[in-house]
Amino acid sequence: MNLLPHYFLNGLSCTAQKLQLTPEEMNLHAPHNSSYSPIVARRGAPPPIMPAVMTPGGPLDLSTVLFRNRIIFVGQPINSQVAQRVISQLVILATIDENADILVYVNCPGGSTYSVLAIYDCMSWIKPKDGTVCFGVAASEGSLLLAGGEKEMRYAMPNAHIMIHQPQWMWVLKIDMMYAAFTGQPLEKVQQYTERDRFLSVSEALEFGLIDGILETEY
Repeated sequence: MNLLPHYFLNGLSCTAQKLQLTPEEMNLHAPHNSSYSPIVARRGAPPPIMPAVMTPGGPLDLSTVLFRNRIIFVGQPINSQVAQRVISQLVILATIDENADILVYVNCPGGSTYSVLAIYDCMSWIKPKDGTVCFGVAASEGSLLLAGGEKEMRYAMPNAHIMIHQPQWMWVLKIDMMYAAFTGQPLEKVQQYTERDRFLSVSEALEFGLIDGILETEY
């Protein structure tokens, strides 16, 4: 579902104004609040035909539920279209509530350096803190996005894998310097790690400084 047209039609401007929900998106009997609150599924409601979550205001598709809970998924190689979607979501969420954190879930094999840096610049520019969580894999530029999250808010699942390597020649020094800043490692050590493809377990990524913690699961 493309969320942008709906919000732009509701008057999103370059000023930091609050966006309002339509009556269909919220409980009609609840008092109005200009910021989004987390959606809680209604117990006992019959499951809808299409993938959705039943809420007090009716069914909502999963992408809307995630967006309302300030979660952004990056689950494919990052190109200009993916970057445009992620940046738009970041800006809208920052407009809605500049004091609430945003979580970016990363399961990404890499992508365009231009596009990843565009997302990172937006994450650094907006006021909300942007945490990152790796599911599956964060490889190449995906690992840069993972490591570029807010310090102490960068996590990985136990079975995730993270890969760093040397980017295209024109980006080598810049990207290595960014990894050094994100991890706190000396530039020389970063260059040793990125000289070839280096796959890291989550414990190795934690030790290197790419993430700040490992989320626990049963296995």
